[in-house]
Amino acid sequence: QQQQQQQHPSTNTTTHYQSPESKKDEFRRYLEKSGAIESLTTVLVGLYEEHDRPLESTDYIRRYLGSTSISGDTLSAIGGNGGSGGAAQLHQQQQQQQENEKLKKENKELKTKIHELNKTIETLRVNLKHVREEAKQAREEVRRVNKAGSGNK
Repeated sequence: QQQQQQQHPSTNTTTHYQSPESKKDEFRRYLEKSGAIESLTTVLVGLYEEHDRPLESTDYIRRYLGSTSISGDTLSAIGGNGGSGGAAQLHQQQQQQQENEKLKKENKELKTKIHELNKTIETLRVNLKHVREEAKQAREEVRRVNKAGSGNK
């Protein structure tokens, strides 16, 4: 790190100046130490290896670094060394997430269908009960008519 020290004439204190190159180097080290470069590399390699690339690459990056950011533990778990092994595992994780979302949607749709079918079953039960009552009344009426008709002969 290249720093120049100068005496500030009015305050007689030491002021540190950094060249643009040393600022860049410091920032690069910061990104490496915090794992940002590793995370970005892993996601970008995953995007590169994606067979069906999204229309917007930023959507892909946001999906995996946005609100569901890749933590250090996740990177370690998928071998986040920026190599293709980590990217392949990231791709597999992405596919599992998509499958999970698809299954959640399907599950919700099936629950809705079950609810609708249960309502239909209840309606059919009520209708069956009414039809049975009407059939019973009709049989009783036929018996009464038959009884009355046989009594007239």
